[in-house]
Amino acid sequence: MKNFSILLVLLMATTAIAQPAVQESPTFEYLSSRTVNLMDNPNDYTGSPYYKDEFLKGSILSNGKIIAFNHDIRYNVSKEEFEIKDPANRNSKIVRTLLRSQDFEIKIGNESFEYISSSKNELRGYFIVLFKGEKKALYKKITKKYYPAQKAENSMSNDIAAMYRDREAIYYVDETGIFTEMSTSKSGKIKAFGKLKKEVKSYVKEHNLNPNKEKDLIQVVSHFDTL
Repeated sequence: MKNFSILLVLLMATTAIAQPAVQESPTFEYLSSRTVNLMDNPNDYTGSPYYKDEFLKGSILSNGKIIAFNHDIRYNVSKEEFEIKDPANRNSKIVRTLLRSQDFEIKIGNESFEYISSSKNELRGYFIVLFKGEKKALYKKITKKYYPAQKAENSMSNDIAAMYRDREAIYYVDETGIFTEMSTSKSGKIKAFGKLKKEVKSYVKEHNLNPNKEKDLIQVVSHFDTL
């Protein structure tokens, strides 16, 4: 029994070390002044403005420390904003929104979101972190384009409902901080590595990798980040 107690203590200590430090913010500096009324959304469209329709448990980090833990959060892609429920009143139809800031990172499940605002790259908005190394990185950007409803032009055609269409882009970030949007083709992704494209092509061939698969592309960027 004594040995079991010692083992349990060691396991708890190991688990604590593996998790980011939790330091709940008493000032809620991560919240914006904007609120959203969930009753305002009539859902008269196909598709969705959200990355995932349901609220999921997530945390907000600042400088690697968790400042808001296990909150109900969802990402409105079309508005580039995160909605967050009041933990004291989860049934409220009025929810707050997170401040768009590069100081905060949002983690939901295994995915991490960062707000990028770069005049050099002419980019702004939330990006999903696929890999972030010492010199190189890989991000995914999800966008939603809204198409308004269209009335039928004549009796032989039908009305077209309003809709959201998804678009996904992968960005490679080199050691200078330049974001390069990658092509959807394998060869195009390899070309995005610029002066490293020959080495990347050889590495991909040698290890039988498919750059169009996220896990393989992450492996490539991770490998060249160490060189």
